[in-house]
Amino acid sequence: MAKDSSDQPKRRGMPLGHSQSDMFPAGTPSLTPADAAVFEFRRKLIRHPAFTSAMQAIKRCHLYGHHLLEEPDCLLITGVSGAGKSTIRRTYAARYPREEFEEITVIRVLELELPAAPTIKNVAERILMALGDPYPDKGSAEAKTGRIITLFRLCGVELVMLDEFQQFVDNSGGKIEYKVADWLKQLINATRVPFVLLGLPRCKYILEVNEQLRRRFLPQVTLSPFSIKRKSDAIRFAEFLSTINSQIPLDKPSVFIEPAVIPLVFYATNGLIDYLMKLASNAIHVALEEKRDCIDIDVLRRSFQSAIWSEADRERNPFDSEFIPRLLNKKGEPFSGYS
Repeated sequence: MAKDSSDQPKRRGMPLGHSQSDMFPAGTPSLTPADAAVFEFRRKLIRHPAFTSAMQAIKRCHLYGHHLLEEPDCLLITGVSGAGKSTIRRTYAARYPREEFEEITVIRVLELELPAAPTIKNVAERILMALGDPYPDKGSAEAKTGRIITLFRLCGVELVMLDEFQQFVDNSGGKIEYKVADWLKQLINATRVPFVLLGLPRCKYILEVNEQLRRRFLPQVTLSPFSIKRKSDAIRFAEFLSTINSQIPLDKPSVFIEPAVIPLVFYATNGLIDYLMKLASNAIHVALEEKRDCIDIDVLRRSFQSAIWSEADRERNPFDSEFIPRLLNKKGEPFSGYS
């Protein structure tokens, strides 16, 4: 009698029930088991409290704006680089895939990144491109705006998510693109579609100096990095590392869930989701390539150099025995500019 599948040993480097042909389209270059395992790990959505709160706020904005309120409230989501804003945007939009019909494409949730140095014309062009307009660069700003309003109605747009909203504030001089901000306010008024704006913390200044736009974006969510300053913060960080560990395709638990190593992981990533995933992904790849059964401190030491900071010396590599515990936020270090 064949054994139940639960009794079979877990294959390291390839998720159970998946072959490489299942995971990648035809024509994809052949990957090693380590590459395939990293790909599958990165595909998984590892939730954490800030992610859940942001997703719930977007859902409320979508629901109230489309179904309940005549004048929809909008939402601002801010966070430092690497806090997970783009992942949240893509994840929510993926819940509402485009529906292709013969005459029109239904786009219930429209998501895109704003261009650098925004103007009314290039922002309108970017929105038209996302809507599938065949000639997004044609016409005046007024004509483009008219097409956007029409396409919102025809495509059944219920929610718009615009990332990189900090582009409205010039990084060097703090100049605000007032005309573009006013145009955005008018677009919201004309379409009565709720907008979710995502960007770096400095984009809040746009709302501070534009009272009418600020009134629209009273609901706000801040994506804060993990912290270990307080015991409760450290516990939440440890719980998230434990969740990551549960998704790693190795036979034994990883060293980064050990109490002495948890602070080192924090220093190595500054508590930022993006860096945590980069570190874990690289460590998985190294461990599988070297046929190890777990991620140990040596794997983390090398992964930090490979994935986060190639120029780290021994005193500034958190997983080296010579490391002096501190935040790596001085000039020239990976988290320079972060508090």
